Amino acid sequence: MRGFRIVIGSVLVVVALLSSANATDWVRSGVNTNSGIWGIRRHLLWAIPPAGFRANEPRGLIRLGYPVLSNGGYALINFIAIEPVVTGEKGYSELERSQLDRLRGKRIWTEGETNALAPGTLSTIAPGVEQLTVQLRVEAFDNGAHVRLDVQQRSDRPDEIALTTHREGDSAPLEQCVLTATMGNMTRTRLLWLRDEVVSSLKLYPAYRDHGFAPHEFVQLARLQRIEAGDVMVAVTMNEKDPTATRPVPQPFWNYTGRKVTQYWRVPAGDVDPGLQLVVNGRYTYWGSRRPIPGGIAFENFEIRQPFHDGQRVVFGITSRSPKELGFQAE
Repeated sequence: MRGFRIVIGSVLVVVALLSSANATDWVRSGVNTNSGIWGIRRHLLWAIPPAGFRANEPRGLIRLGYPVLSNGGYALINFIAIEPVVTGEKGYSELERSQLDRLRGKRIWTEGETNALAPGTLSTIAPGVEQLTVQLRVEAFDNGAHVRLDVQQRSDRPDEIALTTHREGDSAPLEQCVLTATMGNMTRTRLLWLRDEVVSSLKLYPAYRDHGFAPHEFVQLARLQRIEAGDVMVAVTMNEKDPTATRPVPQPFWNYTGRKVTQYWRVPAGDVDPGLQLVVNGRYTYWGSRRPIPGGIAFENFEIRQPFHDGQRVVFGITSRSPKELGFQAE
């Protein structure tokens, strides 16, 4: 038996794993970890509150960690927020208050859980390929939206999670259900990879100096990269050669001490709607402060938007591979 450690807030959680040379080292809540974390060791891990990768992470978000530290340890990379739209009004899983305790952040829990440790379902989907499926319930939103998510991770795509959205029976009709990677400032993402170009946040927002969100930028489907039998992909990366050299003191929460990664959305060809758009915005200062981000404005929210249909699927990935290695052609 082997194990590794993750800091969940201020609590040290030991994840124990039985592994062999040929087996996938799955992390499964209630099987080999005592907290709400799932994924594949040495690759992408994801968590739901109260589990996470550092102290004081907001509620109402799916938390994403990746082994970027020099010792192979995990660091928080990003969050995914859930934002359903009903008659033009958007819900916010991170910002709305729970109906249970009136604290900020909608509750997210695992389907069928009895003790907060639901392992999910592990299945074989092809020879030598395993898939872990975890069903997430999400508290109803103030605009009448009520959704649930299936989160899936494959052993042959260990740096990705697929998120499938379903409308609950008591939900108001949905126009969209946006899943947004909501914290690009953690890794100071400034390069946006499209089909024929790489767009810099510094050039997109050259004069923005306010402490709120810079305006949204909408990118149409025709400008996005197509890969693998028609899948749509868009990525963001850092523009710093050595991100560990930058310390945004006195904002210790925002200190990023890991290596560079590529973050991306991938939409399988069968889930691409003609109205699909990429949407980004930026911040010049860190959330909740007026402290400028070292190096200038960076992308913050990074999301795919398209008309809602039940069973809609998008894939989010974090990897040490470069955009070129992922199939991007832009220079």
